[in-house]
Amino acid sequence: MSENEEKYADYACGDYFESTWSEVGFFDELSQTLVIVPAADTYELREMGFFAIGRSGMGGIDFGYRKKYIGLWAFYPIEQEFKFMAESIRALVDAWCSGHLSV
Repeated sequence: MSENEEKYADYACGDYFESTWSEVGFFDELSQTLVIVPAADTYELREMGFFAIGRSGMGGIDFGYRKKYIGLWAFYPIEQEFKFMAESIRALVDAWCSGHLSV
């Protein structure tokens, strides 16, 4: 287990660290957004129990994992609210890039 995996063990984020996305991220050409960021660009909002691993490119809304929850969530910083987005990182990327998912 890597240092980052240990640090974020309270989050169900194994699919992120077990993929190459934690190394290189994922850039969506159509939206011109780094939807998934490399591990060096992630952050944690401890008080919110949120580990951000991606960006929507709109209104500061980021994608990530929540403590004690499964799947990927969008965090809306102005409202301080979460919206469930997808069960896995692959499902999030596929739905986002196909236009079936939005914030």
